[in-house]
Amino acid sequence: MTGRARIAIIGAGISGLRLAQLLSSKADVTVFEKSRGTGGRMSTRRADVFQFDHGAQYFTARGDDFQRFLAAHIEQGTVAMWCPRLACFGGQPPQWTAPRYVGVPGMNALCKAMAGDVEVRHETRVLELERKDGRWHIGTADGEGFGPFDWVFSSAPAEQSAALLPACFSGSFALGQARMLGCYSLMLGFDAAPDLAWDAAAVLNSPLAWLAVNSTKPGRSAGFSVLCQSSNDWAEAHLEADADHVRSTLAQVVREVTGLDVDAAQYVSLHKWRFAKVDRPTQRPFLLDADNKLGAFGDWCGAGRVEAGFDSATELARALII
Repeated sequence: MTGRARIAIIGAGISGLRLAQLLSSKADVTVFEKSRGTGGRMSTRRADVFQFDHGAQYFTARGDDFQRFLAAHIEQGTVAMWCPRLACFGGQPPQWTAPRYVGVPGMNALCKAMAGDVEVRHETRVLELERKDGRWHIGTADGEGFGPFDWVFSSAPAEQSAALLPACFSGSFALGQARMLGCYSLMLGFDAAPDLAWDAAAVLNSPLAWLAVNSTKPGRSAGFSVLCQSSNDWAEAHLEADADHVRSTLAQVVREVTGLDVDAAQYVSLHKWRFAKVDRPTQRPFLLDADNKLGAFGDWCGAGRVEAGFDSATELARALII
């Protein structure tokens, strides 16, 4: 083969964008993202004066690679520490021993910065891969075709990657062993700021698991915004429930647990994450099939944290010979 390799990456979260960054110097890379925005579960919802990080709430940096990577973004103001007043409903307040970071002005800011020099095709849902003459062609939900590509890598959640990658993929069994759990995010926006003694709180033995006053994070809009996330077990049991029922149930639990007057909220919205938390990882940093030139990677390979997604992409890039 002559010329630069052509590579397709599915998913514009931190994993997909990190791999694109690392491979762009040696290959022509295109990232396909089904959503309108960049960031995956590092997402931010904006509604008038309200703003909600309705996916990942924060991230840590334990390893040298991620710490070095974040340093420039911290200096540029794309990332900042978040130091909320912590509480716990049903137990002792958690003690954070390591800094917690957030994107600024929204959680998706880090991924938006990473995508600056990367070709990302938004609102492009990949449905199928077909091999012709030894190279891969991509079919999308709107009937468009892209290719040919020499390599295809999926950073989508494990279950989605398993459904997309062809049966010839040597990592299919390991991919099928990974499992992710769902989560609901209830977003509440208030014109008048309630008087709360906490900025973030864990909730035990409840349909709720986490509460955060999103507007206390650095660089956020002025609207008083509260993000309420369900427990993964409760979400799994109610994934197919009516959205209005889920919304009203979680709102009632918020009212009972915190005393917050949910009826006073000017903005109320619900988001369902079908794949939110890693329950059973692959225990391998990435899945690579060099013979078929296919790969899968993401936070579901490891601990499920933002850093785990970054590390998976970094390790995959180091292993590749393009």
